[in-house]
Amino acid sequence: MAQVQDINIKLFSFGHSFGVPVDVDLLFSIRHLPVTNVENYQQYDGRHQRIQNELLHLTEYESFIKTIIEQLKNFTNEHNKNSITIAIGCEQGRHRSVALVERLGDLLGNTYNMNVSHRDLERTGYERRKQRERTKNRDRKYNNYADSI
Repeated sequence: MAQVQDINIKLFSFGHSFGVPVDVDLLFSIRHLPVTNVENYQQYDGRHQRIQNELLHLTEYESFIKTIIEQLKNFTNEHNKNSITIAIGCEQGRHRSVALVERLGDLLGNTYNMNVSHRDLERTGYERRKQRERTKNRDRKYNNYADSI
């Protein structure tokens, strides 16, 4: 089994609306966790201190962080891997998952070799509009197919 200090962890956030990543060892969705009610929420992302303070002190987030750390320990004990990829997603990949990944990176950085990134954080408004159009087209095709059955 690899020594804990020798394990490289790639930890990243993503937005479900832009697709679920493949080739990950541990995948978590936090779409069910509450959204913050910080004023001017959209102008900040999960790296901002106001968002982190609001989200990460909620008991739901604290318990989910403990669950992720526990599952990571179990995974490292069961699998002999030197590199582990963990993905954490919320709806758009800008607030909840980013804040959680930043916090986990801080917590796990003393134990593991961490590489923290945010896949969908820099998506532009144009890309979001295109994503909404693709979703509408997909839903329209599904509804047309369902009606024809």
